[in-house]
Amino acid sequence: MTRLITRLTCAFVVIPLLATLVAATSVDFSQGPWGGGLTLDWFAHAWPPLAPVIGRSLAVAALVVVLNLAVGGPLAWWVARHPSVLTRLTGYLVNVPLAVPGIALSVALVGTYPMLRPSGLLLVLGHLVFTLPFTLAALVPALADDELRTNESVARSLGAGAVRVLRTITVPACLVAVTQAVTMVFALSFGEFNVSFFVNPPATPTAPFALFDSYSTQRLELASAQSMIFVAFVAPVLTAIVLARRRAPGRTP
Repeated sequence: MTRLITRLTCAFVVIPLLATLVAATSVDFSQGPWGGGLTLDWFAHAWPPLAPVIGRSLAVAALVVVLNLAVGGPLAWWVARHPSVLTRLTGYLVNVPLAVPGIALSVALVGTYPMLRPSGLLLVLGHLVFTLPFTLAALVPALADDELRTNESVARSLGAGAVRVLRTITVPACLVAVTQAVTMVFALSFGEFNVSFFVNPPATPTAPFALFDSYSTQRLELASAQSMIFVAFVAPVLTAIVLARRRAPGRTP
């Protein structure tokens, strides 16, 4: 039953992608699949206007990943290693943005920090707020693992300093969790629409907004080609997420 549900879910996702690819390679999709013949010209037309926003989205996603590790790493350590009412409350507060509609979160950010919007810093911070819960969800269980804590204690009892324990014990043990966090955060930031649409200045759109605008104002074939280019950038990240989950403790390849 589980395999059947998995296959149906995959089909539900893959079929629209295949339809988008057909539209992107059709001369005139209004005539039906590959109407007017098969062509790659739409990809040639799609890339020049999409390239700047793809680069911008990649830069934002990379910066959000760095900030997640810089903020989420120590925060996850504190939550995992010092269980208390305060740390539980912190965990709940970090997850609040997931329960708030994207438009509400965006309006709140713009209304509270309007001076940060022109520089793009508010966009990065909005992505950080949205993605930080996923970083904690990946790192907290790994850092709270009893076996890891025992190994760290043994290393310290043998004279290893804090830095050496972190470098030789903690980081290698949490590498899968870190990979999961990094890839998930990158994919979410790269494809995030709500915060990007409402917080980011219109003059510097990100890739999801550019795709929305393309579907609203351009030909379907061109918009479909841009969508496939967007997917091509996301696919390696999604593959890394799947591989990291397969390598997680308790899972078999």
